[in-house]
Amino acid sequence: MSSADLDIGVIYTHERKLMPRLLATMAASGDGVRMRLVLVDNASVDGVASWCKQFNETHVVRNERRLSYAANLNRILEASTARYVLLMNTDMYFDPRQQCLSRMVAMMDSRPDCGVAGCRLYHADGTDAHAARRFQTLSLVLARRCGLGRFLRGTLDRHFYAERSPDETFPCDWLSGCFLMVRREAIQDVGGFDEGYGKYFEDVDFCLRMTQAGWGVIYHGAASCYHLESRASKKLCSTDAWLHMRAYARWLRLRGLQAVAGKL
Repeated sequence: MSSADLDIGVIYTHERKLMPRLLATMAASGDGVRMRLVLVDNASVDGVASWCKQFNETHVVRNERRLSYAANLNRILEASTARYVLLMNTDMYFDPRQQCLSRMVAMMDSRPDCGVAGCRLYHADGTDAHAARRFQTLSLVLARRCGLGRFLRGTLDRHFYAERSPDETFPCDWLSGCFLMVRREAIQDVGGFDEGYGKYFEDVDFCLRMTQAGWGVIYHGAASCYHLESRASKKLCSTDAWLHMRAYARWLRLRGLQAVAGKL
């Protein structure tokens, strides 16, 4: 069994330009925390040997073929043994002066009811990326997917918890899947990600199941990192937009209608 406090899961497919800054700043953002890197080689062409040197301990999981995002997250959960598991995108980096990982572990240690947590997210230009979110409603889909946001400003504000300070710590409906810190006992209780989604809404579904099982979903604004978000699904006529809408329809059918109705 690992003696690490935190296993950090990263999926590598072809993100060579992003990895050096991500891993270097990540390794310097957890003073006092025993960390292990769980690195998934998602059938990459160049392999992951170059990325195994930043941490004292690295565990490599190799895929013979490329798997979906949700399936790769489950591979990380299966390989993890630490008290907490951090699931991260590769298009991210930290400011080591902020000690994000140390602060996140301390927060979760202080709140044993917290099953999954996220930190404050910034875009590269310093604007807030809104990590904490309410469940999607049809009006929100119209606002974000159909370009009607300027007419539905209140809907967007509600979705992104605009009434709360981004520096606060508070329970929320769900957290952006680019940064999810999960408690070992909660994983054992709730299980992994629903691979039926493939891409999009696996994070929404996971957080809802956490809440339904009695675990807290917590946004912690005192810790932060940066996300180079591209939002490939924002273009209405694109493959990613279609995948996003299909995942939304699946989520509504399986769990979402009841969840949204309970919030209205």
